[in-house]
Amino acid sequence: MTVFGLAFGQTPKQVQSLISILFSNYDKRVRPVADQSLPVILDVSFNLISIIGVDEVNEKLESSGYLTVQWHDAMLTWDPETNDGIERIFVPQNDIWKPDLVLGNGFKKFEEFGGSFYFVDILCTGFVLWQPFQVFESHCTIDTTYFPYDKEVCEIVFRVWSYTVLDVEIRTSSDGVDLQGYKESGVWEITHTKAEVSRGSAESMVTFSLYLKRKPLYFVLNIIVPILFLGLLTILVFVLPVDSGEKMSYAITVFLSFAVFLTIINTQLPVSSDSTSVLSFYLLLQMSMGVLILVITALQIRLHHRDATVPISRVFEIMVKFKICLTCSKSFPLSKNSVGSLTTSDKQARNNLETSWEKWKENKTEWKDVTAAIDSFAFYFFLIVYIIFSVTLFLFIAV
Repeated sequence: MTVFGLAFGQTPKQVQSLISILFSNYDKRVRPVADQSLPVILDVSFNLISIIGVDEVNEKLESSGYLTVQWHDAMLTWDPETNDGIERIFVPQNDIWKPDLVLGNGFKKFEEFGGSFYFVDILCTGFVLWQPFQVFESHCTIDTTYFPYDKEVCEIVFRVWSYTVLDVEIRTSSDGVDLQGYKESGVWEITHTKAEVSRGSAESMVTFSLYLKRKPLYFVLNIIVPILFLGLLTILVFVLPVDSGEKMSYAITVFLSFAVFLTIINTQLPVSSDSTSVLSFYLLLQMSMGVLILVITALQIRLHHRDATVPISRVFEIMVKFKICLTCSKSFPLSKNSVGSLTTSDKQARNNLETSWEKWKENKTEWKDVTAAIDSFAFYFFLIVYIIFSVTLFLFIAV
């Protein structure tokens, strides 16, 4: 058979004869170097296929891929011209010497790479190519401070387990992390990769670093946006009049919704005190604001139903006066000539304010006027606080 001008005419018996000759005196227990005082030099690269998942709670990276390990076996060389033109052979991985590489930062498994059904590619020059495939579970330190806009660095470490650096040494990683066959993850984006070969005091290792960036769209739509809406709903409790009888139940319902979202987020974050998500702090601030709103609402209801004979303190009177003045100056003209230009509803509102003003001047302010003033001031105060918290959150995690 001829392919691209090269003739391949070896028979199975010829290949079998070459393998028999090569392995007649071959001992896979001996390191394949002519001078046993020299180390076996390894070239290790990592071909990433996919990121199966990142477990933030347990700080685990699960990925699939295969190693490309290359070395020179001085005991497996031959001359193609005297061996029927055979330039390469394939043999099971367990038939030759191979380095005992292990996953140095494995999560739970500690096992041999490959298997009995894997074959190695051997060239006539003694060049050996071994490509074991595996699903790797490795430790990955997770920093969720900027969740869901966080960027993580996950390392996959391979080291020679039994041999010292004087026996087997990883010197190069020519291809580093190969992403040609990589399937894009729906949650994580790989911004770049790095391969670093290190030589310790007694062992040789190579570290492949994956720089990951979380895709935030899902979390923004399903967590952050609902939280922002809940924050607005919390403030709207001051829009409800006390006489409606729904202020307290409304505030408690929104507060419990925040507690549910806090539980959801905590199930997705690592159990660690070293790094806490800013989003968790934001939720706690919102819950604290919800508690304060509940306290204010409870006091409002008590004040609203207080007996009219109980005198109103000077502080509350000032609040009512200030609220009336502010509302009048912002919403309605004060000159009598402009009254005719007001609509019926505006005239009614103006009359109510004038009535409140007259009652205040005659020292006839009622407790319902006090609770109305508290509603007005609390609404604007908590709205400003909410805006400041929200803007700070996005500036902190998204920029």
